[in-house]
Amino acid sequence: MTETADILIIGGGVMGTSIAYHLARQGKQGGERVVVLERQAICCGTTGRSGAIVRQHYSNDFTIRMAKESLSVFQRFDDLVGGDCGFITTGMIVMTNEQGAAALQANVQMQQEQGVKTYLLKGSEVGRAAQGYNGEGVALACYEPDAGVADPMATTYCFAQRARDYGAVIREGVTVTHILQQHGNVTGVRTVNGDILAPIVILAANAWSRPLAQTAGIALPITPTRHPMLSLRRPQDFGGRQGLHAVGLDITRQIYFRPDLGGVTLVGSTEDVLAASDPDHYSQGLSEEEIAHLRSRAAGGIPALARAVTRGGWAGIYDDSPDYHPILDRIEPYTGLYCAVGFSGHGFKLSPTVGQWMAAFILTGQKPADMHHFALDRFAQGKEIRPRYPSGVLG
Repeated sequence: MTETADILIIGGGVMGTSIAYHLARQGKQGGERVVVLERQAICCGTTGRSGAIVRQHYSNDFTIRMAKESLSVFQRFDDLVGGDCGFITTGMIVMTNEQGAAALQANVQMQQEQGVKTYLLKGSEVGRAAQGYNGEGVALACYEPDAGVADPMATTYCFAQRARDYGAVIREGVTVTHILQQHGNVTGVRTVNGDILAPIVILAANAWSRPLAQTAGIALPITPTRHPMLSLRRPQDFGGRQGLHAVGLDITRQIYFRPDLGGVTLVGSTEDVLAASDPDHYSQGLSEEEIAHLRSRAAGGIPALARAVTRGGWAGIYDDSPDYHPILDRIEPYTGLYCAVGFSGHGFKLSPTVGQWMAAFILTGQKPADMHHFALDRFAQGKEIRPRYPSGVLG
């Protein structure tokens, strides 16, 4: 007997589980059967390798509002969703040289207009606002006190469990191979174990969404790219509240700093990577050259990290869109096919709002106010989202 569902979600990362939770909760009265299909295990893909930084620092007012709404969920996650997402408020420092000063100042003004707590700093004030950071050569900086970090695995597991509590089914170890469609309507998916029929299918599988869309003749404009993350153990004399320091975005050096418990700092690159990677066959470790490159830049931003011990690192896969912003939409020409893709390395922090928006759109047919900015056809219409910074992943 062929299995059926009302809504199928492909991908068991933070986006897929957030969408499942919001669909199951909002659609409970209608009795919709929501099923998540994950080819391996929950949070085993891109989400599990995320830095999970939660910030509101963006270049566009609608993305700022989206991040602000999501931050409010992380801050009250147990009350609003249920469970511990591991969110810790650390604050965040953003630093730039003269070249990026005008963009930073304009972004901070826009963020303040949207109600974000953030303020400008001189380079000489950086170290006092964010312990350990180097203000030398910094023309302008800003500090966002409410920013922080979360646990990507805990967040995803909470969304998954709450989705189950509302009746959703999460099936792990199920590989989807094709999108099924007939006469312009999506009819379900084909898996290695057989077909599952459903009138609604949502692609939320990061870079793996692209080849799945191709089985329905759709060319999603996303490119899988590899991004390295270095793990350093800070010197013992490096203090900090709760053993942590502020999140850092160093626009000039094109790196970011993510504090972790146990005296660890994660260092990632914000350089836009143009070369595509195969998400199923790429180097998940770091080369000696990558380690040396990230260590050198890290010591420029936080000098104490020159004495840090390298703990290793890893590389994850981003699903870059042409303008480094997500695509949240129905996929024409089909009825019932949707996507939440193209997050380009800065999607984790937006996941609560993404889930809420996608659920509202699917259940009502109406997009929430700011969702239209992330339409799939914006690229064909010349309406790409324009960040002020040279690095697209900063938004």
